[in-house]
Amino acid sequence: MNRRRLASALLVILACGAAERLPLPSRYEAHDPAVRGQIASLERRVRSLEDAGATDPGLGAAVGELGRLYHGLQLLDSHAFTAIEAAEACYREAQRLDPSDHRWPYLRGFAEDTRGDHEAAAASYRAALAIEPDLVPAIQRLAQSELERGRPNEAAALWNRALELRPGFPPALYGLGSLALERGDTRTAVDYLERAVAAEPGAGRGHYSLAMAWRRLGDEDRAAQHFAQASHTDYPLDDPLIRELAYLPAGSAALVQQGLIAVQAGEFAAAATVFGRAVDADPTNLEARKHLALAHVDAGQLEQAEAAYEELLTLHPGEASAHFEFGQLLANRGEPAEAIRHLTRATELASDYKQAHYQLALLLDRAGRPLEALQRYDRVLELDPAYAEASTRRAAALALSGRPAEALDILNARVAAAPSDAAALQALSVVLRQQNRLREARTALERGLRSTQFPADEEARLRTELGGILAIERRLADAARELRTAQQLDPTEPQTSFVLGMVLLDLRRPEEAARAFAAALAVRPDLLLARLRLAAILAQTDRCDEALALLDDGRRFAANDPVFAQASRQLRAACAE
Repeated sequence: MNRRRLASALLVILACGAAERLPLPSRYEAHDPAVRGQIASLERRVRSLEDAGATDPGLGAAVGELGRLYHGLQLLDSHAFTAIEAAEACYREAQRLDPSDHRWPYLRGFAEDTRGDHEAAAASYRAALAIEPDLVPAIQRLAQSELERGRPNEAAALWNRALELRPGFPPALYGLGSLALERGDTRTAVDYLERAVAAEPGAGRGHYSLAMAWRRLGDEDRAAQHFAQASHTDYPLDDPLIRELAYLPAGSAALVQQGLIAVQAGEFAAAATVFGRAVDADPTNLEARKHLALAHVDAGQLEQAEAAYEELLTLHPGEASAHFEFGQLLANRGEPAEAIRHLTRATELASDYKQAHYQLALLLDRAGRPLEALQRYDRVLELDPAYAEASTRRAAALALSGRPAEALDILNARVAAAPSDAAALQALSVVLRQQNRLREARTALERGLRSTQFPADEEARLRTELGGILAIERRLADAARELRTAQQLDPTEPQTSFVLGMVLLDLRRPEEAARAFAAALAVRPDLLLARLRLAAILAQTDRCDEALALLDDGRRFAANDPVFAQASRQLRAACAE
C-alpha cells in the first residue's frame, strides 16, 4: 500500500471507528426490485472505487450519487423516512471526502430542512455558499431557514443578495415584501409585492399578502382584486439540483410518481410518456395504466386514451372507476350508446358510485329515455339527498315523463328556497315553456335576473333562455338584445350565438346573422344547423366558393346525416345556376 492509500485508509478508520470501509447506509428497504438493483449497483461502484484506491473526490462523487438516489426516493414517497436518513449519511461522507463540491452540503441542507432541522440546514447552506457564493437557490433556502429561526434581518440581507445576482427574483421580492408588511412598512411592502405578483401572477400567496397591504392602506377595491386571486400557491424556485432528484429512481412505481410530478406541472403529454414507460416496466401496474389513460385525456390524445382504457379493462374488467372514466370519454366523443354501457357497468360494480349514476342519468336524458333517467336520479338522491343539481335534473325528467305538475312543484320550491340556483330557475322556465306557459316562464326569468346577481356564465344561460322565449313571442328586438347580452357574458356558449343568428335572420339582418353563426361554429364546428344557415347566407350574397368550402369542411361531422346531405345538395345546385 502506498503512502497516499495508507493515509486514506487511516482517515476512514478514524472517521468510522474500526470499520475498514466507508459506512454505507443499510436501513432503507426498497420494495421495487428495480430500485434495489440501482442501490446495489451504486454500492458496488463505491466498493470498486475503494478497492481501486480512487481519489477522495472520485469516491465522494460515487457516495454522493448513492445519496441522491436515496433522496429521490424520499421525494417520491414522503413517508420514506429511512431514505432521507440514508441520503444525509451519504452526503456527510461525500462532503468529508470532497469538501470542494458544493452539491453535498447543499443537498444535505435540503434534507435537513425536510426534517425540520432549520439550524443544521442553515449551517449546511452556508457551507455550500462558502464554495459557490452565487448559488441563488442556496441563498433563497438559507433565507427561509433564517426566517424560520427568527432571524429576519439575516433573511432580508440574503434576499437583497439574491436580487443583486438575479434582478426581479420573485421569491426574494415576496420575502422582502412580507417582512416589510410584518414590520408595518406598508408602502414598501406594496412596492415589493406588486413587483412579485407581476413577475409571478400564479403565486396566490403573493396576492394574499398584497391584498392585506392594500387593505391596510384603505384601498378596498385593490384589496378585493388580489383577494380574488389569493391561494396557498407559493413562489416556484427553479432548482435543477433538487429537480433532478425525483427522476433518478427507476422501476414502474417510481415512474408513476415521476409522471404525477409532470401532471402537477400541467405537462400532460410528457406525463403520458412517463406513465407509458411505467406500464412497459410492469404491465401489471394498475395505477400506471389508470394514470396513463387519464394523462392521454388531459393531453387531448383521445384515440390513445380510448386504446389505453380498452387495454386496462381487458386486464382489469372489474375496475368501476375505469368504466366510469371511459364512459365519460366516450360520451364526449359522441358515442352515447357505448358510454351508457360502460357507465351502467360502473354502477353494477359499485352500487353507491354516485357520480356514475348521475352521469348515466344525464346521458339517458339526452338519449330521450327519461323514465330510465328518473331511476338513476332517484338513486343519486338516495345516496346524497342534498344534491341540488340532481334534484333539478330529476324534475326536468319528470316533466318529460308526462308529470309536469310534480316537476313544477319541485322547481318552484327550489327557486323560492334558493333564488341564486340558476340551474333550477332555468329548468323551471324550460318546463313552463314546454307547457306553453310562456308568460309565466318569462316572468320567472325576469324576476330572477332583477333580484339576483348570478355569475357571468349562469346569467348568460338564463338570458339565452329568456331570449328564446321572447323570440317565440315574436318580440324579436327584445330577444336580440337579451341574446347579445348573453353572448357578451359568455362568448363560449354556441347555443346563444346560434339562437341570436336565427333571430337576426327573422329581423332581416343577414350580415349580422352570419357573424353570429360564425361565432357558434368557432366554438362548436360540429353544429351542423349553424353551418347550413351560414352557408345559405354566403350563397345568397354571391359567396358560393366560401359556402361550398364550409359545407365540404362539415362533411367530417355529418357522414350519415341525411338532412345535412340534402341541404348541401340544394345549396350546390343553387350555386351552380
